[in-house]
Amino acid sequence: MSQALVTQIYQACLQISPYLKGEQFVAPADSIASSQSNSNIIKLLHSNIAQQSPEAGKAYWLTRSWDLLIWQPLYIAMVSIYQLRTLPDLTSLIQRHQHGLVAGFYLTNLDCLEGDDEALIAAAGKQLTALFEHYRRELDLWVRCRPRFVEHLIADAILAKLELLQQAHPESSNAEILRHAKLWLYAFNLPTKHLQSLTLSSVDNKLILQRTSCCAVYKTTNGVKCDNCPRLTQKSKTCIN
Repeated sequence: MSQALVTQIYQACLQISPYLKGEQFVAPADSIASSQSNSNIIKLLHSNIAQQSPEAGKAYWLTRSWDLLIWQPLYIAMVSIYQLRTLPDLTSLIQRHQHGLVAGFYLTNLDCLEGDDEALIAAAGKQLTALFEHYRRELDLWVRCRPRFVEHLIADAILAKLELLQQAHPESSNAEILRHAKLWLYAFNLPTKHLQSLTLSSVDNKLILQRTSCCAVYKTTNGVKCDNCPRLTQKSKTCIN
């Protein structure tokens, strides 16, 4: 049953993005695994990003490195929970890294948890908190990466995916999405003040995210500020408290 569930997880993730591809593979030397030190690989990831966008500067290189490290684990957890009502063993995750891109993954342990949303979110938060701290400490060996900095990035990443969840399932009420947002923030031991980043659109009264962190992509040659960039002036949004 676990093999079947993991296969379903791989299929569901691939529907999200062709880059979110789960498959069994022999991990190359530059793979990123939770069960080993990845410091040299993470240094290489950061260096590749700096080489690809030298004009963007240190803030972009750091933020891009962090976002690439965490985007797959968080997506895998949310896709598994909300589509399949299960959670794989994220501590067994191996991520592909090639030339400044982290895309593709492999779960070496086929064990999966099953339960209600609240229990699975709590379990996911516990696993991902440990995994993300592992990544942060290793990134911090090469470039300053402090807990306060990644807190905002993690919170924004969580809330952004819940915003997408409501867009995919418009029948989900604002109250239900907010309840789940609280569960995720609690699971990651993040302050509930981050809920203030979720606002109501004056167009359709659905939740939208105003980020508190900036990806700094606008500093790249062809980059522009995101629609929900904190550096943009707020328009047509109502805060909910």
